[in-house]
Amino acid sequence: MMKTAQVRVIESMQEYVPRAEETKVFLAGGMHNCPDWRYEAITAFKQIWSGSSANRCSLALLSPRRVIAGSSGFNESMVAWEYRHLALADLVLFWFPSGNAARPEQPIALYELGAAAAAGRAITVGVENGYRRRSDVVAQLRCARPGLPVHSDLLSTVGTAVEALGAKTHPLRSAS
Repeated sequence: MMKTAQVRVIESMQEYVPRAEETKVFLAGGMHNCPDWRYEAITAFKQIWSGSSANRCSLALLSPRRVIAGSSGFNESMVAWEYRHLALADLVLFWFPSGNAARPEQPIALYELGAAAAAGRAITVGVENGYRRRSDVVAQLRCARPGLPVHSDLLSTVGTAVEALGAKTHPLRSAS
């Protein structure tokens, strides 16, 4: 009898203890001034990963979440948690939602994408069509990572991440 692959979610400030034969994905991208897209990504990962016969190992989704910060909006513990967990990830999924039209840039996520792309890390990238800096992300990745697709929807981004991790089944995948 084949064991079903498990998906567990580790959120910000939770202590993460890696398990043997566990694949780790960090969910990087917009956090402030945008919708909480991680719930949809986690749901898609659970359906795709658990439904794929190609996956024998478990999946850990390292998911930063909004953490109450000081009056400046800065939380040093959160930054340290993200830094440590980004380094642990086998793949980093980046999603840039259109978000708040007045402040949609997500500068920390853009920084993290640049660092990961330049370092040659395994990444999957999606940028919603309404995201104001979409053309910048696409152009920069064309230079830094020629051939890396930039998806327009979250489900395609998740599907590509699962493919990159070795699964062949992606029932929720939609065209990008």
